[in-house]
Amino acid sequence: MSNLYCAMALSLVLSACGAPAPISPVGTAPPPTNEPEPEPEPTANWVPPELWGASTLEDLDDDPNVVEVRLTAAPIWIDLTDEIGFEGYGYNGRWPGPTLQAKVGDEVVVHFENQLPEPTTVHWHGLRIPDAMDGSPRIQAPVQPGETYTYRFVVPEAGTFWYHPHVRSNEQIEKGLYGTFVVREPDHPKLDAERVFVLDDILANGSGLPPFLASHPEQVHGRSGNVLLVNGRVAPPRFNVEKNRVELWRIVNTANARTMMLTLEGATFAVIGTDGGRLQEPYYPDRIELPVGQRYDLLVVYDRPGPVRLLSHVFVVDENEEVVRRPYELAVVEVAESDYVGGPIRWPAVTPRSARSVDREVVVELSGANTPNGIEWTINGRRFPEEPIFTFNENETVHLTITNLAGPEHPFHLHGQFFEVLDEAQPGLKDTVLVPGLETVEIVAYFDNPGRWMAHCHILEHAELGMMSEIVVEPR
Repeated sequence: MSNLYCAMALSLVLSACGAPAPISPVGTAPPPTNEPEPEPEPTANWVPPELWGASTLEDLDDDPNVVEVRLTAAPIWIDLTDEIGFEGYGYNGRWPGPTLQAKVGDEVVVHFENQLPEPTTVHWHGLRIPDAMDGSPRIQAPVQPGETYTYRFVVPEAGTFWYHPHVRSNEQIEKGLYGTFVVREPDHPKLDAERVFVLDDILANGSGLPPFLASHPEQVHGRSGNVLLVNGRVAPPRFNVEKNRVELWRIVNTANARTMMLTLEGATFAVIGTDGGRLQEPYYPDRIELPVGQRYDLLVVYDRPGPVRLLSHVFVVDENEEVVRRPYELAVVEVAESDYVGGPIRWPAVTPRSARSVDREVVVELSGANTPNGIEWTINGRRFPEEPIFTFNENETVHLTITNLAGPEHPFHLHGQFFEVLDEAQPGLKDTVLVPGLETVEIVAYFDNPGRWMAHCHILEHAELGMMSEIVVEPR
């Protein structure tokens, strides 16, 4: 840890921070066939930082406190590799979809159009917004083909979020419907670069995408892909930087089922943000376990010349027919020697959270069973329960004991609220937590956002097969 502090002292001040299917890469993807969108013109009072690794949605409103965009879901042709191409889905002709950028307190207006051959919605994953704008099909009637819908809400906090459909999610997300949503503090510091890494895997063969939910392993473990993707590409991105540069990396796992195990070699880094935004104090793990739906913000310092590699350690079958983890490159950086010394990076203060006593304790049981119709997944013994599994009052603090009664893991995701994991190794506010097979995880949830909220496993096949319910938060 002391070495990291020494490296960071060169160029920044953290002021006020106080068993899936094996992977087998199948080649290098050619350039996308669609033309990139024009970059948005800066507003008068706030200029979004350049965001490497993502196209961005154009802001149509001149008001610096309003972000108004158009978002269209439509079929697109995806050239995954020289050998594999298929008709997938995209937002604004992009895969992944373009990044929406805003600052805390902005009103966001999204004019959404559905040009797909099936209904869909847009869920703003991780954002604590009104439930009517959350994209839940239990509240919002899905947008039919050829129809439009306007999402309108105010973004309450900074962080890295993402958006995706909540109708037939296991198919629509796998086909390409997902994008990132970056919200910054108004006084967000200037860094040498900000980068978005949207991690995914996809199950593909020479004819495109195999049928969905057609195999028993997919129903049991979820759909693990055979190709790793970063920002929709097979080939890992490569770029050059100078020594002592400091960057913010925003990493999102959008896969259907695969938990990513990540390491960063050749540079020092600190975790400064999780699902719920920036941490009061950074921390310094050797590796990052990133289940489906979670996000991490990393402050990366290039403190020495040479190669830097972001690696995903995935299960493979080795020459001895044993299942082992092997590293695969997700990104490669070449760091050149330089005399560059940057100035201090001063972060806005993170307001300490007030201590709150627990008002209630409840138990959540995640389970599954074989039926004549295949695998069914349940929450508290029920598949897609019509009635809410719990009803709480606004501002209640609830201790949830989440027990996984089955062997496969479940990333438990809660809409519209944040919680803390009672595990020192997982600091920060979360909206998703991994519950390993046959284990128990305890969280304390802060139900401050009234409404009807979905709670489900974010392995999309598990949710599609029943592990999805609702929690009601009654307004005071």
